[in-house]
Amino acid sequence: MTDRINADEADQGGGTVLLAPDASILGAIGRGHTLASALADLVDNSIDAGATRVSIRFVTHNAVVRSIRIRDDGCGMTFAQLKRAMTLGGGSDHSGSDHGHFRVGLKAASLSQARILTVFSATGFSPAAGMRLDRAQSGPQIRAEVIDAGAAAFVLRKRGLDGDSGTVVEWSSLEGVSKASTYHARRNWFEAMIVQLRDELGLTFHRLIKDERIRIEMDELDESSNESGSPRVVKPIDPLEFERWGLTGYPRTLDAELTGGGRLTMTCYILPPAVDGRNVKMLGKPRATWQGLYVYRNDRLLHSGGWLQLRPDGGVDTQLARAVIELAPDALDAVAMNAEKRGVVLRPSALQALERARTDGFSLKAYFDDARDVWRQGQQRELRAQPFAAVGEGAPSGLESLVQKTLGVRDDAVAISFGWLDLAPGQLYSFEPATGLVRLNSLHRAELESDWARLELLKTSIFLLLESHAGKERLATHTRERLDVMHAALASVAIRGHAEDVSQDSGKGKREATAQESVDEDPDRGRAGDDDEVEFVLVESILIPERDPYEPLADPALADVHVDGDVLRDLLRRTKDFSLLSAHEEVELAREIEIGVFAAERIASLAHEDRVRGRGLDLQRLARNGERAIDRMVLSNLRLVVHIAKGYQNRGLELADLVQEGVTGLLRAIQKFDRFHGTKFSTYSTWWIRQAITRALADQGRTIRFPVHIVEKLPDIIKAWKETSGTSTRRINDVAEALAEAPAMVRAVLNNVDAPYSLDWPALLEAADDETEWVSLADELVDGHDLTQEEHFERAMLPLQVKSLLDALGEREAQVIRWRFGIGGDEPRTLDAVGASLGVTRERARQIEAKTLDALRGSEGAKALRAYL
Repeated sequence: MTDRINADEADQGGGTVLLAPDASILGAIGRGHTLASALADLVDNSIDAGATRVSIRFVTHNAVVRSIRIRDDGCGMTFAQLKRAMTLGGGSDHSGSDHGHFRVGLKAASLSQARILTVFSATGFSPAAGMRLDRAQSGPQIRAEVIDAGAAAFVLRKRGLDGDSGTVVEWSSLEGVSKASTYHARRNWFEAMIVQLRDELGLTFHRLIKDERIRIEMDELDESSNESGSPRVVKPIDPLEFERWGLTGYPRTLDAELTGGGRLTMTCYILPPAVDGRNVKMLGKPRATWQGLYVYRNDRLLHSGGWLQLRPDGGVDTQLARAVIELAPDALDAVAMNAEKRGVVLRPSALQALERARTDGFSLKAYFDDARDVWRQGQQRELRAQPFAAVGEGAPSGLESLVQKTLGVRDDAVAISFGWLDLAPGQLYSFEPATGLVRLNSLHRAELESDWARLELLKTSIFLLLESHAGKERLATHTRERLDVMHAALASVAIRGHAEDVSQDSGKGKREATAQESVDEDPDRGRAGDDDEVEFVLVESILIPERDPYEPLADPALADVHVDGDVLRDLLRRTKDFSLLSAHEEVELAREIEIGVFAAERIASLAHEDRVRGRGLDLQRLARNGERAIDRMVLSNLRLVVHIAKGYQNRGLELADLVQEGVTGLLRAIQKFDRFHGTKFSTYSTWWIRQAITRALADQGRTIRFPVHIVEKLPDIIKAWKETSGTSTRRINDVAEALAEAPAMVRAVLNNVDAPYSLDWPALLEAADDETEWVSLADELVDGHDLTQEEHFERAMLPLQVKSLLDALGEREAQVIRWRFGIGGDEPRTLDAVGASLGVTRERARQIEAKTLDALRGSEGAKALRAYL
């Protein structure tokens, strides 16, 4: 007997069967995702939907991440499109230019991180759509909950969707978030996770972010306070952004022809040996980790680092080699990417094509040999003098030519420039390593410039001291301390020495005579250096603290910007920096603002690809000119705002608040100003500024707020009240009759016209010895010796608790306890008196008392009495 089945028997029956996916598959998809790759997959979908801005919000409670919301401003989805997107394998058909590919990204990425996926979307031309998918399902079908269109629209508005279209994806019941027992541990995990995500997304989408095709922001929303922090913008991390390369002729291109007819192009790079920075040691990992291939598809990074079997990974001698492969549609059969899009696989056809490729004599082997040679040469230490930093503005004359003729100038160093700045009296100069800016103390400028040769020598000394540190982002602690000591030495010699030279000629004769007399009196006193020993004093560090290179103040052009600690004083000082506008300038600025508004509206209606082309770029330039015109209009009219705000002081708001409200009115006036009316802008804006200030006084000036129409009538009511006399009722009736108002309204206004007093308000109290002292209003109104509310409550409740406890006893036992302890107002009795009242002996009365007390101690009512102890 045989188990073999022939082909004819196997073919019997024919036809097909439907293999529907079981709902349990939701728990298996996307398991290769990390949080960063899952978020990157959703960013891909947003980019495919035409979004230019993606916001990732982490909703936290007590430092525990409760949910994640991803919002974009793309074209959105109708209900039918959303239904298809939530179906496994049912996403939209992707073209070669899209970032999506497998049509499972939304589901796989979301359900790999959360148990519940909720999507809200709006298109602007159809009702809002919403759908929720729970991963915990079983059975032959996958079910999703449909959210009503009205509820979906409400959620989209609540989630901050500004435009007409967009999508919000929410992940709930998250997995993989920290739930440590201590708040500090959970907070540290969250901060580290945010930094890691920022860097990974910045690396994955660095081309798109750099070209301003997408902007990615991350922020945190605290559920307890319902407040969000400032957004953290994802910055691009380009692994190949270098000004120069390690070998002449690089980068070089290697063209490989695939067996299927497609082509695979690899661009080869060799990094300089001594290069460093955030794009060299990316994500905190060593440089050698990032050698290898970088595979891009539609400018999106799919794979970073590793040679994918072209050669062994981790070789030290090839750590300077990085190569880029642009994945074209005709190469997808040879280079396969995984569903999570966080890695690719080079199939044998691609490996063979790259290994045998030759382009103008250049091959893969030659590339690796060049990378090894550059690395080995970089390891050799040649003992020779290093070039200088460049010589910038304000440097001594002749120093630049001397540097060029001798050792030369370093290519990667910034120039050392000199300027003046107000510093501490004992400080000679300050130094900013990142920009190479040296600021001499302007307090000593007159002294130093009086002797030009001394000043040139001083600048040369400072240049030689600091040139090796120019261009560095950070300096080691021992280097900073060494520079501070040398600064103290130069300051002591330059400042003090110059002061002595100035006074030397005027008192020369007198000093000689004094010195001679001193020598005659004390021979040891005339020795050099005993009296005039120079004292080196260390002042604050000369180094300006490092700044975030992405912050605006890192711009060297803003190095001299001074911001006062007092906001109002700083604003008043800065108003003098901007001149008033003429009538012609106001008209021109208004015209630019109007053009900028129209340009911004036109840009909003353009497609994404049209915004980055010629016409779109021109419109963006006009929009930016309009924004600059608004800034100029505001800054030139700040003095008008301050002048008007000063007239409303002492009415309930501080001057800084009045100025702030006035600026909002000024902005409204700029929006409403019509240049064709022929009215001067300052005249037109005065009404809007006053309107904003008076409205703020009405809304915020009083603890008990008056309606706006009451605020307008308030001066007339107060004036009429002062002109009346008699009883309060009569005066209120007279005011109501004079103003044709209801007496009840007048009474309510007058009762609340004075600001309420705080309990901490100081009150003057006369003491018994005819002296006065200041006490708080609360101390005067409340008797400090009186019982508190808790004490009153205890005094009232204790007898009731005792009575309830005794009522639960027998009549004789309760009476013994009352007589024995004097409960009920009588004096406590002795055991003899208790026994005589009951007609028993003293010992029997004691036994009844002891037995009753034991019973009371174990009762429930006794537990309530323990709170009074």
